[in-house]
Amino acid sequence: MVEQKKKILIVDDSEMNREILISMLEDEYDIIEAEDGQQAVCIMTENHKDLSLLLLDMNMPVMNGYEVLRVMKERLWLDRIPVICISADSSDDTIGKAYELGVSDYFARPFDAAVVLRRVHNTIALHDKSMGNFQDAIGMLSAFYYLILKVNLTTDSYLILKDGVEDQEKYFNEQTSFYDRVYSFIEKEHIYQDDEKDYLEFCSLQRLREAFAGGSKQESIRYRRKVGNEFKWVSVTMICSEEYQPDNQVVMLYVKDINDDYLKQLDEVMRKTTDSLGTVTVNVSEGYCVSCAVKDKSMDMAGEKERLNSYVRRLSQYAIGWEDRIKAEELFSQESLLQSFENGRTNVSLETAVQGDDDEKIRMFRVAIEMARNSVTQEIEGVMYFLDITESYLAEKIPQLLYQKSFEKIALIDARRKLINIESTEEFNAYRYLNTKINYDVYVHDIIGATVPPQERERLTRYMDLDHICEELDLNGRYSYTIHQISEDGEKRLKEFNCMYLFKELGIILAVTEDITELSSKDVLTGGYNMQGFVHEAENIFRHCKDRTDYVVLYFNVRNFKAVNELFGIDNGDKVLRMIHKHLKESRLKPCITARVEADQFTCLIRKENLDLEVLSGLCEWNFAHDGKMMNILCGCGIFYVEDKPMSINGMIDRAKIAKRYIKDEYVKPYNIYDTTMKSDYINRAELTGELKNGLAQEQFKVYYQPVIDAKTEKIVSAEALIRWIHPQRGFVSPAVFIPALEESGHISELDFYVTKKVFAFEKERYNQGKKIVPVSINLSWMDFYDETMMSWIDQNVGEYQKLGIKSRFEITETSFEAMKQNRNNILEALQAKGAMTLLDDFGSGYSSYGVLQDYNFDILKIDMSLVRQIETNPKSRSILKSIIEMAHELGMKLVAEGAETEEQVAFLKENDCDYIQGYYYSKPLPEEEFIEFMETH
Repeated sequence: MVEQKKKILIVDDSEMNREILISMLEDEYDIIEAEDGQQAVCIMTENHKDLSLLLLDMNMPVMNGYEVLRVMKERLWLDRIPVICISADSSDDTIGKAYELGVSDYFARPFDAAVVLRRVHNTIALHDKSMGNFQDAIGMLSAFYYLILKVNLTTDSYLILKDGVEDQEKYFNEQTSFYDRVYSFIEKEHIYQDDEKDYLEFCSLQRLREAFAGGSKQESIRYRRKVGNEFKWVSVTMICSEEYQPDNQVVMLYVKDINDDYLKQLDEVMRKTTDSLGTVTVNVSEGYCVSCAVKDKSMDMAGEKERLNSYVRRLSQYAIGWEDRIKAEELFSQESLLQSFENGRTNVSLETAVQGDDDEKIRMFRVAIEMARNSVTQEIEGVMYFLDITESYLAEKIPQLLYQKSFEKIALIDARRKLINIESTEEFNAYRYLNTKINYDVYVHDIIGATVPPQERERLTRYMDLDHICEELDLNGRYSYTIHQISEDGEKRLKEFNCMYLFKELGIILAVTEDITELSSKDVLTGGYNMQGFVHEAENIFRHCKDRTDYVVLYFNVRNFKAVNELFGIDNGDKVLRMIHKHLKESRLKPCITARVEADQFTCLIRKENLDLEVLSGLCEWNFAHDGKMMNILCGCGIFYVEDKPMSINGMIDRAKIAKRYIKDEYVKPYNIYDTTMKSDYINRAELTGELKNGLAQEQFKVYYQPVIDAKTEKIVSAEALIRWIHPQRGFVSPAVFIPALEESGHISELDFYVTKKVFAFEKERYNQGKKIVPVSINLSWMDFYDETMMSWIDQNVGEYQKLGIKSRFEITETSFEAMKQNRNNILEALQAKGAMTLLDDFGSGYSSYGVLQDYNFDILKIDMSLVRQIETNPKSRSILKSIIEMAHELGMKLVAEGAETEEQVAFLKENDCDYIQGYYYSKPLPEEEFIEFMETH
């Protein structure tokens, strides 16, 4: 019989990425594809019970990976389907956010076939194993619980873990809403009539939500319901799941038959439970232990009927920490248990590390007691049981670390007894792992003697000193170091060792080894550090410095480096990058570390005392000449002052990078200093950028037209196309918010292209209908001139529309002109040659306005509204405006004054021969239909 392949759902908006993953996996797995998160949710709605794994891209249109994970969490699908997330962004924030939402693993693009296959296999195998263990546990619980549900109170959804109802009641299992399921029992008359009111009141979602939100850990009720053909007493207990969160209230629901003597059944079940180390039957009301069945004599009763408090006090001494000892005595004392039962809490448990003999393995125990009222004597009775959860604890904890990276080895170090357990991560076995012991000092000596180069042995001895490791862990929580090792074939490999506490009270340290030879710290192009090297060196500096706030992180990004490669070629582009690295490294800022962290991005760590903003400004501009061509190269620099709080080096770089994004004008001030408001604003802008594609597809963006009026005739002569975003959830989004966000992310060209096509289509439709047309000017960003598809489309259509008598107009700001004039102004000239008109926008707002007029012949100047709006209040503004109008006319250019709002402003502009006026005095920007009406009436 052929074994059926497991099914994997691949969710990625890139068809190429999906094809690559399919080619790697299709031999071993059945593959289902989805091109966005919304489609994935639809597929999972129908097939979630059949899927073995989800490969999920985190950055997608329509619905991104984070939203898919939230839906899966709300609908409890994450219990059935493990998820591996895919992203090109490997920052701590991105990965951390994905793990918080419940992913099992993570890998970044580009894909490595061996890594993909191994992690997919491991993730499915680990999930299947955990599900098998889970089903075994459910099987054991089935002896006294015939129905077990996992319920999400927040989303009113549930998952059936154990269903012991008869076939006639399968109807209830088809309910998708928890409350619908609850109410169906009333409709089917399965609840005893006298108990219906209490039953419905208990199951009220609002009541349950408020109870658990208010701190309740358990809610329970007893009532009569139909079991088979008769009504029997049952109990329903709801307990907070380990996944419980205030905004995602997940609880476990257990139903058991309490008609018979529950404790006798439970005692019999627990005696036969192989996973338990023993059980003790307790009469809680009387405060003594009735009987005992344990595997370890130290847990046996001291006499025929030992007092409960005495038994608990004696056993609590085995706990390692004194806090756990006190807590155990408090939790399991007779008084505390009676109070817990009175408050509706019938299950009390504690997990603790237990002190063993010198040669005994590390042990983690769960001590628990289940209580119920004896239906005959009415006394409160219970069964206390003990579970060694060490293996399950390790099996849960360690894989979370193992499968995040390709670790070679994993080890547990017992710092108290100087023992070490070592195992390969590929064949990790918790039982074998716990019972394999090597003397730590012998192990270190063997490594030094056999594998480490002689010149590094002294350093390794210092790094691996147990006292030193514990000091670092107590101080920082984590400890890492790198060292070279000689492989069996004589190759020198760079290994990274990472340590962290697994059981701090026991002094148990988890250590993992990773081969990072391929991730060497050097940048091949510049010969300096790359990102890995920067992080490593910075961590070393911070580890040994007295005060990390003495340092500053700088992030440099070359503006429009694509133009350098286009103008000079890739080889000379590489020379420019080497030149920039050399200038930064040898600058008067005296950087401690200089690194090229990405293609045209550089990072420096400098001492705060060496930060000279004037020197920094000079470092942000260079001239590069080759074969008679000269190019001015500009950089923006983000500055982050290192703070006195835990933060990764990547986190520091990210903050400097965010600060760079908020530079307003790189020509005036090419640097910016990070502050905390930037991060939330950046996230909001990033969300808007992510919604751009969907917004364009759904035509949430609307083109508005603001009329431009002839100052002499007061008739409309042209208009400016302006974009408005009417978001379905956010409502009206100000252009002041989304346009800068799109410019920073490089997506502004998509929006400008959209506007251009809409305007051209509008004018052509008017022409075909034989209706009035006025020229409409379109705003272009400097980035548009590097979009070959957009520029080719405009070039082709400008000529065609010119033949129809439709005059195209394009506006650019002086800042944009400065950014592209040396490399792309030939495009402007080509458009003018085909009959298009060019307008210089916001004239008078920048420092280089008059210099711009020397470099290029614009057809029209648009005077910035900041000058126009000061006509009534500032005599200097009136003088400047007069001079600009006279100068423009002498140069043969027309003028448009923007932002005119009052009669006095309009009168001044007319008196001084301004050609055209644009502003609210005549009209605000109008939707298409209102603009058509305005044209017809003016």
